[in-house]
Amino acid sequence: MPLSVTCSQCGKTYTLKDEFAGKKIRCPQCDNVQVVPIEEVIYVSAEPVDEEGGERVALHPSFQRDKFLMRQKMMAISAKYVVSDEAKRPILYIERPAHLMRQIGAAFGAVAVFFLLAILTVAVAAGLREATGLDWVAGVAAILGGLATLVLTIVAAVRFSPKRHIHFYADETKQEPLLDVLQDRKFEVFSTTFTVQRPDTKVLARIRKNQLTNILRKKWVVSDAEGRPLFIAREDSLILSLIRRLIPALQFMRTNFIFVMKTPDGNEQVRGEFNRKFTIVDSYVLDLARDRPPLIDRRIGIALGVLLDTGERR
Repeated sequence: MPLSVTCSQCGKTYTLKDEFAGKKIRCPQCDNVQVVPIEEVIYVSAEPVDEEGGERVALHPSFQRDKFLMRQKMMAISAKYVVSDEAKRPILYIERPAHLMRQIGAAFGAVAVFFLLAILTVAVAAGLREATGLDWVAGVAAILGGLATLVLTIVAAVRFSPKRHIHFYADETKQEPLLDVLQDRKFEVFSTTFTVQRPDTKVLARIRKNQLTNILRKKWVVSDAEGRPLFIAREDSLILSLIRRLIPALQFMRTNFIFVMKTPDGNEQVRGEFNRKFTIVDSYVLDLARDRPPLIDRRIGIALGVLLDTGERR
């Protein structure tokens, strides 16, 4: 984030890159040497201000930053990510368990339901043919039974399958849980919703994706615990999003997202970016340096980043 510096001797004001913070610089007008002040950044939390102390809950050090480098681990059944800081030091470990055995059990359960209903449908159709002597009655019963079998098999598959929640830890030992992103429902037709909460189940935010609006441009809406809008994440380019949809051969094109927040005057302001890097394994950069002063809880930002990968199957 650019720094505004005023010379203590001649009063000239100029802009520097944030990399000069804490370093000595020479004024180009009067040659005065001074130290560039370090910008004090207070990272906000989504919890409301405590009425007694008047202070917000302190964030874990892993979340007190603007840039997160996220890399998916290879050769893992579950979706696993390692998040690093700008110096590539690991600061977070994320896991979305696949629950493989439960998935297999759900598949076997759905197959069992299918065969049981199929056998019942055949038996009912045969019984009606014998009782009425009319083939068309048996045919209608077979068609209706087939449709019911298909619907109930899908319902059983959804019912038996586990929800896939996302868990955040301080490291791979998983001794210090930091955050959970819960899948609200297993099957949703028009929208998909998730709840972001602390390990003590305190809700931080709710994240929703509308499948209908995604037809033209992918968009995720983030609200606070009471449902008040916070910000949205959407594809950075409407033109590129339309090209990807109209030309299947270009599906490989990189999909980046911007984090947009409404200003008090009703305008939109970009507060961050979530960019995919072309590497052998999935690699992403969440950059919230434009969020000044910080208004986006970094926990919610990185939670949304994981959903933008796993939720969009990128």
